[in-house]
Amino acid sequence: MHREQLINNFQLGALLTGLDRKFFCFITKNNIYCSHCKNFAVNGIHVDKAYLTKMNDVRIFGRCKVCNSEVVRLFEFGNIKEFHEKANKLRESIKEQTLLEV
Repeated sequence: MHREQLINNFQLGALLTGLDRKFFCFITKNNIYCSHCKNFAVNGIHVDKAYLTKMNDVRIFGRCKVCNSEVVRLFEFGNIKEFHEKANKLRESIKEQTLLEV
């Protein structure tokens, strides 16, 4: 099983295509709950970090655009075969890049 992998915005963009990208953008703008506001983050969120989880899902950490409180959201993309395969390829390329830097 994989470990969680920090990914940058470019890598996240390469993973998300078509409906997955539209879904991700819609959710980050309209449907992430802010525990400080006690409501959905009505103005959306700023995404600070994204991780590829052990199951090839995407976990984002960000801040509510209204109150600047931390929010977290898990996107369960790992069960989609095409996404899962792209995520594994991304992990391999990150691993290879890391080995080259050593």
